Amino acid sequence: MNLGRRIFLDRTDRLQRLAVPSQDLTRIAERLRRRGVEIFNLARVSTSANADVTGQSGESASWLPATRDQLAALREATAHWYEHRFGVSLDPELEITFTPNSVIGMTFLSMAFVEAGDMVLLPDPGAAFYRGAVVLAGGGVVPYHLSESNGFRPRFAALAERLVGRTRMIVLSYPHNPTTTVPDDTLYSEAVTFARKHQTLVVSDAAFSFASDGAKQPPSFLSASFASGVGVEIAALDTNFGVNGLSLALMCGNREAISAVGFLTESSHWVPSSGMVNKAIQLLMDGDTVLKKRMSNLAESRKLIIETITEIGWTPHASPTTPFLWVSVPARVGAEAFCRRILRRTGVLMASGTDFGEGGEGFIRIAIPEDAKTAAIVCERLQRHAKVYQRRLPRPRVPLRERLGKRTEE
Repeated sequence: MNLGRRIFLDRTDRLQRLAVPSQDLTRIAERLRRRGVEIFNLARVSTSANADVTGQSGESASWLPATRDQLAALREATAHWYEHRFGVSLDPELEITFTPNSVIGMTFLSMAFVEAGDMVLLPDPGAAFYRGAVVLAGGGVVPYHLSESNGFRPRFAALAERLVGRTRMIVLSYPHNPTTTVPDDTLYSEAVTFARKHQTLVVSDAAFSFASDGAKQPPSFLSASFASGVGVEIAALDTNFGVNGLSLALMCGNREAISAVGFLTESSHWVPSSGMVNKAIQLLMDGDTVLKKRMSNLAESRKLIIETITEIGWTPHASPTTPFLWVSVPARVGAEAFCRRILRRTGVLMASGTDFGEGGEGFIRIAIPEDAKTAAIVCERLQRHAKVYQRRLPRPRVPLRERLGKRTEE
């Protein structure tokens, strides 16, 4: 018996169905960086400016597992925050749990409620990890397209006609990543009606719902009537508060779903650290102050970038409560090719709309830096090179011999 022989491993079909994001732009950015080019990464939403907002005492830096009392205090703080921010009453023990992030939260929900052959409705464009979570659980994906003509809102009547087999979940994401669309109360009410009629769990990815701009406050899915009976909301603290390194997401809503996710979390032996829980509690207590500071920083940069890109002919979709812009590609090339042009000419890395699905073709997403100085440098580079990277592709020249041949055939 030859123990040195290699074994042959065949990947499962579910791995073949995973969407593989393009790494071309990242590789180009790395090559440019090695050549000494300063790269401004606007492909990722900034989560660094408020990193030290709660301080770094000896206790908050502890990596010991949180105690039951600390987790209970975090559930109480979460319930208080939802009551204060959205007017939503939650039972801390039965309607609130925690996961390391939105990706794990979505994965656990899929593992708990999606069997092989079940279908899940996902937004297109939308975050890529939704598909991964469903496919790894053995489920199938039915994308529902969010069009500019409909304000990037789902058409629930059309969705009902597209239901295939047993549809277990529908994922919503508002304020919408990447289109910046902020929902009104009717959208969530329609979602609840749809879920009750078709026995479908609603999963609301509220990655940016805590932000506000004066009187403009994105609503919570759970603020809709009967929402807690049909769905859950996942709110990652790092994206909502702009805090780097805080791997903790709140999951609130339907009691059966919360119980199932809590069971899977305990089974995986994941417990947030003591310092992480203390920091999360402090953030929720000081949430209004933290968000006001962050939104003030973003507002200045947002205004500058919108003015600049509008001047050079771009068409942005923007919301005062989202830390990114959704921009129509102003050239007759694909979204990724356009991002490639910008990166090579300016050193500014942006996200291609195709990173969020086929429905993102024709758009790019620009993350807004909280530092106005960074925004000013980016705008200056975009203006300086606009004529180069926005020029239309030359029409391919047909050799004279081929043209004469075509005329002869005619």
